[in-house]
Amino acid sequence: MMAGPSLTPRKRDILRAVVHDYVLTAEPVGSRTLSRKYELGLSAATIRNELSDLEEEGLLRQPHTSAGRVPSDRGYRVFVNDLMDPPELPSDKQRMVDHMAYQVEGLQELLHQTARLTAVLAGCTALVRVPRPRGSRIRTLSLVRVSDREALLALVTSSGAVTSRLVPLPAPIADSELLILSSFLNAQLRDRPLDTLTYKTLRAISARMERYQACLADLGDRLIDALQFQDEVIVANTSHLARQPEFQASSKVGHLLAFLESGGAVVQLMDSTVDEASEPGTVQVRIGSENALADLAECSLVSATYGLRGQTLGEIAVLGPTRLDYSAAVSVVRSVSRRLSSILTERFSL
Repeated sequence: MMAGPSLTPRKRDILRAVVHDYVLTAEPVGSRTLSRKYELGLSAATIRNELSDLEEEGLLRQPHTSAGRVPSDRGYRVFVNDLMDPPELPSDKQRMVDHMAYQVEGLQELLHQTARLTAVLAGCTALVRVPRPRGSRIRTLSLVRVSDREALLALVTSSGAVTSRLVPLPAPIADSELLILSSFLNAQLRDRPLDTLTYKTLRAISARMERYQACLADLGDRLIDALQFQDEVIVANTSHLARQPEFQASSKVGHLLAFLESGGAVVQLMDSTVDEASEPGTVQVRIGSENALADLAECSLVSATYGLRGQTLGEIAVLGPTRLDYSAAVSVVRSVSRRLSSILTERFSL
């Protein structure tokens, strides 16, 4: 992440207050508001000058000439890295986390409960990735044309499971070309463990396919979605995004909800939260433009991995506008991921 600027204690206090007030009100914050609501010990004129300096440093922005300021993505990043001190969960919320899995027997039910609880505690949309199958490998893969616009992709695993999915074709493709593509994919994927079939891996294979035969390149992205058989992401409280004031006056919320309904896109999102250099359970925060997906340029994602006996199995995340209560989100995700890992270690054998 980009290193933050060196701020004076006064600027740190003002930036912290701006973030806090904007998260609460969704309204641009001016010098009079800061002077009246926060004990900064500064006059409105002094605060106004400091706000101007923070804007010049790229930490605040002014939506309209006559309006107050709001944090920029960079301002939120400085807040998260340097100014935020995530508290422990309040005792009543911690008790809810501690009682996870009470009278819950199956893994699927546990993960759905985890998603619902995370959404309630954080007041955001929550996402939980279901663990991928472990130990199963790809035995064979085939593509068969169904019509000029569709092909059937069938996958057989080492356990004998057969999964199939229709793949839309960008243009009519001859059976001989599909046979070539099937042979290429088998060469790339045979004996590969299913739990390693991430978006990043499939994207690299798609790039090699383009070099292999340019006429099939347009199939790459569609095959990436189709090949993610084993991935499932549970989404809870999608209506949270629709209720946010920054999205209500535009068509943005429609795009966001459509994104959350797209299985492949959500899997790609969860893949982007995984930092292979980090220890399991480490919280990751991606703010606005830091997200690789254009659909989330005005959203932030706070995530953490969960696992079983030290092995990472999936991720838990909360999604909201960049005007997110980062402190609360980090505390919730951290606490729930730790509790889920503990439950899995105690009760489940995956």
